[in-house]
This record gives sequence, C-alpha cells and structure tokens, in this order.
Amino acid sequence: MAEVKLLLVESDTAIRSDIWNLLALYRTFKLVGEVDTAEQAIDYVDTHEVDVVFTNRQPADPRITGDGGHLGTVLFQTHPDVQVVIYSTEADYAIYAWHAGCTGFLTYPIDALRLQMVVNKLTYVHELQQIRDESAERSIMVKTKTGYHLTPLQDILFVEHIGRSNKLVTESGQVIELMGYTMNALEAMLEPRGFYRCHQSFIVNLSKVSAVHADNESKRYGVSFRDYDGEILVSREKYADMVSRLREKIARISG
Repeated sequence: MAEVKLLLVESDTAIRSDIWNLLALYRTFKLVGEVDTAEQAIDYVDTHEVDVVFTNRQPADPRITGDGGHLGTVLFQTHPDVQVVIYSTEADYAIYAWHAGCTGFLTYPIDALRLQMVVNKLTYVHELQQIRDESAERSIMVKTKTGYHLTPLQDILFVEHIGRSNKLVTESGQVIELMGYTMNALEAMLEPRGFYRCHQSFIVNLSKVSAVHADNESKRYGVSFRDYDGEILVSREKYADMVSRLREKIARISG
C-alpha cells in the first residue's frame, strides 16, 4: 500500500512530537505537513495532497482558530476523501467528532490499543479509495442504447461526434454509440484521464497518437494512430497546444 500522507494540526510542539512518534511506529504514514490552526490546515489541504489529518480538539488558542470539529466539518464537505481524526483530553467530545464526519476520535494521552483500531480503519479506508481510483483510471462506464458498457481506457482511440450522436472508437475497430452525453460532458469526463479535445467533433486518447500531421497549404491538420487506417481532424487553434501536450506525455512524436 502507498504511504498515507499525514497532516498534523497542533500548536503544542511537545504534543505534536508525541503524536508523530506514535504514528511513525506503524511505518504507514508520511508526515507531509504540520500547522498550528484549523484555518492553516484548510489552506494546506487546498494546495497539497493529504490523506489523513490528525488534529487536537482545540489545536491552538480559541481566540485565533476554530476547533477540530469545525475543521472536520469543512473537510468533510470540501475534501470528503480526506480522513480526519480528532484527539482530546475530554472523552465527551467524541460525539462532536462523529457529527463532524471524522473517521476517528482518541483521548489524550493516547491509548495504544485504541490507536491501533483507528489506524486499522484509516488504512482500510485508504486502500478502498486507492482501489476505487485505480479502477476509475483503468476503465470508463458509459451508457449506450443497449445499457451500460465498461470500456478499458487503454482500448479507446477517440470519441467522435457525428450528426446528433457521439461514438467511442476502439483499437479493435469497435464503434460504441453513446447515449445521453454532450461532447462537453465527455471532455470533462475524459480529459483528467489523458484525453484531449482536439476538434469540436473529436476527443483523442493522447497515449494512442502516433503522429500529428500539418498541411499548411490546405490548412488541414490531422492525427493518426498505430494500426488504425485513416486519421481524425485537429483544429488549427488546437494544433500547437496538442503537440505541446504530446511532447510532455510522450518522448517521441512526429510534430
């Protein structure tokens, strides 16, 4: 399992050190950040990759920061995949942590057995998230006339808009007619997975491109693929940007 990226929210350096020393024993966590206040934690999570946040119920002077429940509530709403654990000297605060959507609650000083239970839950949820994300990266579920079709992303060459319909074209030459999607919706779905809208009628899998062609006389630009006859269009406005993206992703490209 990949390391769990950890953010500690605690202004007391002695407590912060104690928490980290306990968590470091598991060799599961990577400490990526340490901040003093709930507000700093929110800013940090907005700009960095964080999997788990450990926070004191009151990480700093209440005159300058919100409490752990506030932090948990905000992250539950804005970053639902980030797990939050609150610790406190007051056991009664556990119910507030639960209402804030936190993964766990610990009393401080921390009991080793209780910590083990919380860590087990954190790692279990993190593993499920990884499986979900890896699955989402490998395949896409699309709606067709006959139901839903699960298609590996590596098999897709491009999406084409023809008339009033959108179609997936695969390496094997299979054409899958899609239902209920606009090209803008498909672009939003596919672009984070390595696809690019190269023309108003085409979305291309960048990893499958073998060459980009430019005919300056006819002002025609096209894309070809390995083991696929024919090519698809690239708009003049998108040509330079597409070549730039390909050079970033693929070492060798006919430009």
